[in-house]
Amino acid sequence: MKKVAIVSCDRWIDKIDEDKLLKAALNNKGIAADIISWQTDSIEGYDLLVLRSVWGYQNDYFNLKNWLSEIEKKRIHLENQPSIILNNIDKEVQFDILQKNDIDYIKTLFVKSKDFSHSELKSIIGENAPYVLKPTISGSGENTFLIDPNDTLGDIPNKISMNNAEIIFSNLFKTNNNCNLMIQPYVSEIQNGEYSCIFIDGELTHTMLRFPNIFHDKKHPYLVKPPKAIIDMANKVEKIKQFGGYLYMRVDMVLINNQAKIMEVELAEPDLLIKYVDDLNLQDSIVKTFARKIERRIK
Repeated sequence: MKKVAIVSCDRWIDKIDEDKLLKAALNNKGIAADIISWQTDSIEGYDLLVLRSVWGYQNDYFNLKNWLSEIEKKRIHLENQPSIILNNIDKEVQFDILQKNDIDYIKTLFVKSKDFSHSELKSIIGENAPYVLKPTISGSGENTFLIDPNDTLGDIPNKISMNNAEIIFSNLFKTNNNCNLMIQPYVSEIQNGEYSCIFIDGELTHTMLRFPNIFHDKKHPYLVKPPKAIIDMANKVEKIKQFGGYLYMRVDMVLINNQAKIMEVELAEPDLLIKYVDDLNLQDSIVKTFARKIERRIK
């Protein structure tokens, strides 16, 4: 019997519905599936590892990199592939790939941690428009903040002063020397939601409208029929050669003046938002598709 490990972490093991649904679907196909933690469980004896709910990895990034390197050295079959995961986790690398493939994304400036200072930040941001600051290696909106010099947005979550930004990011860079800073203009259209197109091995299975609660109240994602501009952009991203061979991909976009702009492409450990699909028949179909695609990859 073939064996598959659905890789989680110590905090989330056996707690995520998406992992449990996938495990059940694999078991129904005659595949022995376990949910394991990358931090404490053995990866030996499995025909395939599927990286899933490893959320919080940014706080243990050094060990995650070593774990991925060990997988490559031992030639253990991991999906997505370690090289795809590492290039995706580092947003500076990810956005460089998008730029080389002529993909329209939210304007982003990258500042090396060694160059980070209050004066450097002020010279980049200026005095007027609100900007978003976040680490190049992060997850779940952690350490993502808004600077609003003229208080144009009023009371909004995660808004901080420039002085506080310097303290927060200086401390962060001391503990994670792999990490740099990325700066983006605040996009008001984000309040209308982000479109997330989910692909499983080349197949667009569903599109959700998400409302991350970084700068506003959290709402549950829901299934949508996306505009043509969103679908066209998602399909263009899906065909990027540097992402070739992926098992799963989530393309997050925002619509600005009817044009799709990439917020982020998730290839490392994205929530595929399956549990938010209200149509249970569609939900079941998506999970079965995921299991079927995994089965085809087992050697």
